[in-house]
Amino acid sequence: MSAPGMMWLLADGFGPWEAATSYEPEPDWSPQADHDLAAIAERFAPERRASAAAIIAQAAQEFPGFDDTVMKLCR
Repeated sequence: MSAPGMMWLLADGFGPWEAATSYEPEPDWSPQADHDLAAIAERFAPERRASAAAIIAQAAQEFPGFDDTVMKLCR
């Protein structure tokens, strides 16, 4: 995931955990957009604006075995 992608992900209220895992969040959890982070992302990466879902999908496509590789290193 690129730095601009991470900025937009955080601005949409998602963190690394939500982006890196395929777990089911708590039923009452919902992302809370952060307007301050959105302003920073808009300032530094306006042309890279994307939804959290699009950023997560792109990262999963670009690095399909990332989670498995990290888990193997942790054993």
